[in-house]
Amino acid sequence: MEKPQIDYPCTWSYKVIGSDKKLVTEAILVILEKFDYQFSESNQSRTGKYVSFHISARVESEEERNELFCMLQDIPTVKMVL
Repeated sequence: MEKPQIDYPCTWSYKVIGSDKKLVTEAILVILEKFDYQFSESNQSRTGKYVSFHISARVESEEERNELFCMLQDIPTVKMVL
């Protein structure tokens, strides 16, 4: 399968699912300081154990897009980044 062509700079969306709303929010805001971004809380699980966030950030290159993905994944209370 061929890799899709992505023209940079572009706006890339991420969905982050974590278990501690406050800690995840604080970490995400620190990570996004150098980006032009939009950030919002998306959903919360029925039991309130997990919360998801939607992020749209302007990235300049594939390397920057992948770096942002890895930084979001490295937040201790984050369970998944899509």
